[in-house]
Amino acid sequence: MALEHRAYDEKRNFIRMKINTPVQVQCGGERFTARCRDLSGSGILLQSDRELTLGTEVEIHIDQEGDNLLPFDASAQVVRVDAMNPSGYILGLSIKAIHD
Repeated sequence: MALEHRAYDEKRNFIRMKINTPVQVQCGGERFTARCRDLSGSGILLQSDRELTLGTEVEIHIDQEGDNLLPFDASAQVVRVDAMNPSGYILGLSIKAIHD
């Protein structure tokens, strides 16, 4: 579908897939679990109880369920940090590389 015919929220190069799954985030020597809210070809939106600094480089790992499915592994950079109420953060990540 041509970009001009898409709904406003979908005028982007990659369509967002709404998902709700755990994701392992590695930042420096620390590893923690966050929740993936949506995923596209260029980015990922996480909900986390940890705040990360803009520009931080992270490694992402998402397990996939089912036979013959490979996990999703990627390098990403934090490009958005929003505080949630009462606690937690929404982290927008830009995918830099997807690993085999």
